[in-house]
Amino acid sequence: MGIQVDEYSEIRKRALEGESQRQIAKDLGISRKTVKKYCDGAAVPLAKTSREREATVVTDEVVAFFESCLEGDERDNLKKQKHAARRIYDRLVEEKGFTGGESTIRRKVREIKERSS
Repeated sequence: MGIQVDEYSEIRKRALEGESQRQIAKDLGISRKTVKKYCDGAAVPLAKTSREREATVVTDEVVAFFESCLEGDERDNLKKQKHAARRIYDRLVEEKGFTGGESTIRRKVREIKERSS
């Protein structure tokens, strides 16, 4: 299942006290490679890593499509039939052959709406 944070702390503490990695591994019943990795500080268990990356499927053309949908809603003064992210996504798939995910579109539509308000 993996190593727990308290075991990680124990490994680090014992290594700093000068105990050998082999002995730590034997006492805790884990791999020497794992002990070495944690002693070197190469990995921290349960540490969340965020992977920020640019959405490659959201091109300028797609953004222009969003904005035209939202501007059309404002121009027509629609109250009930406004373009929601789901509706924009469906139209993108049908009209533009969009292959990206709906969550990507939802995120981008939210950003655009927040900027305009």
